[in-house]
Amino acid sequence: MRVNNSYNKVKCSVIILSYNTREITDRCLSLVEVSKKNYEKLSGESLEVIVIENGSRDGSVDLIKRKYPWINLIQPGINTGFAKGNNLAMKDAQGEYFLLLNSDAFIKESTFYETLKFMESHTGCDVLGCKLTNEDGSLQPSTGFLPTPINIITWMLAIDKLPYIRDKIKSFHPNHRSFFKKVREVEWVTGAFMLLRRRVYEETGGFDENFFMYTEEVEWCKRIKERGFKVYYNPEFEAIHLLRASSGYDIKKPILKEAQGVIFYFRKHYSNFVWEIKLLLIIGYFWRMLFARLIGNSKKAEAYSLYLFGGG
Repeated sequence: MRVNNSYNKVKCSVIILSYNTREITDRCLSLVEVSKKNYEKLSGESLEVIVIENGSRDGSVDLIKRKYPWINLIQPGINTGFAKGNNLAMKDAQGEYFLLLNSDAFIKESTFYETLKFMESHTGCDVLGCKLTNEDGSLQPSTGFLPTPINIITWMLAIDKLPYIRDKIKSFHPNHRSFFKKVREVEWVTGAFMLLRRRVYEETGGFDENFFMYTEEVEWCKRIKERGFKVYYNPEFEAIHLLRASSGYDIKKPILKEAQGVIFYFRKHYSNFVWEIKLLLIIGYFWRMLFARLIGNSKKAEAYSLYLFGGG
C-alpha cells in the first residue's frame, strides 16, 4: 500500500526497485534526493519517488523509512521480480511521466530537470534512455534494436561486431562506441534508466509479468513500438550503472535469464522461429564458452556451460 502520499499534482514518478542492495540503494536514493530538490527548485513542479521493496533481508526497509521518510514505500512482502514490481509501482504512480531507475544506477543533480525538459520540448519522443557508464567511466551499452531472426544470427555469430558491417545492420546489442555518441531513434532501452510518458504505460499495460528479470524491457518496447510510440537514446544525459549489482555481481544469472528471455520473446512474437532461435543460442554460446576458456575468463565460460549443459 502507498505510504507518505504527499503529492497532489506530480510531474514525474521515479520508480526504484530495492532487493538486498542496502548500501547501493542508499547511494542511489541520496543522489535522487539531490536531483529531486534541484528539479523542484528550478521548475516549481513536484516529483514523487516510489520504492518497491522486494522483500530484502539486509535492513533496507529500516534504512529507507529512517533516512528517506518522504519516499512512497511499497512492500509486497516477496521478491516480485523486475517486471511485476515496476508494474505495481506504475499502477500506483501519480506522475505525468514515469522514470524507471535501477537501485544500482546513480544520476546527476541535473538529471531530472534536463531529461524532463527534453521530453517537454521533444513531443515526438515517448520513451527515453540515457548513456550509461561503468564506475570507471567506460561505456556500458544500454540500447539497441528489437530481436529478429536475422539479428539474432548476427549477434550470436558476432557478425554485428565487425567493422563496416556493424554500421549497416540493426544490431540487437550494439557495443561499438560510435553508436552511442549521438541522439538517435532506437527500438529498446534498458530498464536501468527508462523515462516514459504515462500514456505509454496506459496504452500498453506495462511489462509482461511472465518475465521475472532480464529482457522484459525489450519485449515491452516491442509492444510500445507497435502502438506507434517513439523510443530514443540521448547520450547528453548520463548515469553510472553498477552492472549486475542487483544480481549480486553473479554473471551466470544475467546470461541464463537473458537467453531464457530471448526464447520467451520469440515464443510470443515469432512463434515459427523458436526452435531455430534455440539452436542459434546453443551454437553461439558454445563458441563463446570455448573463447572464454581460451582467454581465461572462467566465470563466463562457466555461465555459458551452465546454459548449454545445466538446464538453460
